[in-house]
Amino acid sequence: MTLPFEKWHGTGNDFILVSQSVVDSYTGDTPGLARKACDRHFGIGSDGLIAIGRSDVARFRMRMWNPDGSESEMCGNGLRCVGGHLAHNGIVDASESLPIETGKGVITLDFPEPPDWADPHAYWLRADMGSPGFDDNRPVAEETLVIPGIASPLKFTPVNMGNPHAVIFVENLGLVAVETWGPIIENFTERFPSRVNVEFAHVVSPDHVRMRVWERGAGLTLSCGSGTAAIQVAAHLTGKAGDKLRIDVPGGTLMTEYTEDGRVLLSGPAVRVFTGEWEDE
Repeated sequence: MTLPFEKWHGTGNDFILVSQSVVDSYTGDTPGLARKACDRHFGIGSDGLIAIGRSDVARFRMRMWNPDGSESEMCGNGLRCVGGHLAHNGIVDASESLPIETGKGVITLDFPEPPDWADPHAYWLRADMGSPGFDDNRPVAEETLVIPGIASPLKFTPVNMGNPHAVIFVENLGLVAVETWGPIIENFTERFPSRVNVEFAHVVSPDHVRMRVWERGAGLTLSCGSGTAAIQVAAHLTGKAGDKLRIDVPGGTLMTEYTEDGRVLLSGPAVRVFTGEWEDE
């Protein structure tokens, strides 16, 4: 049996998009399928496997599995790719709002006018990521983190955008050992019992931030949509940057906004890469 798929990316964060009904008939082991299909040497290769299916509370439902087989509650870049896929295939009208059920609840996408510098071949989408969550419903601007294996204490801002994030502001991204620090922080379950996504952010100016990310279950990636949303929240809480940001990630640029009622809007591209059929031998 073959599994039809489309490959999409959002600022380099790439995903295998499949139909939930086809996945259900293809395998009883979706985490195992994700591990095989996402493998960049022996599979299709991606940062996640996304299944799109029916929803009782929205137009569609998306579920995402990381390359290690764990399921992610939320993925901002993946969400925009789902919207681009549905519009590209004529399943939805890009002039209308599109509610999609996620592990964080229903999130609404729309298709605003892109900025002049955006890739003309990409779909430009905006996701209303909703309000952030915090430990014990209590926002903490910066918390000191002492972890065995990292010499100096780190100050981080914990933010939950449907999935957990630890945002660390740094003076120089080039001096951050992301590949060393990332997995140590991700797996420090004494503080992060469900593990955590780790964002390192450098404030260039009040409206411009650069970031690198270590994603829970995926490792070093070129982008993380929910991670940029978490940076926007952390910037608001700490006062380190403004409430409208251009955030440069290794794979491109995303735009975020912290609204007056405490929601986060995330805008960015979604690009179709190729289609194919997966055969799991």
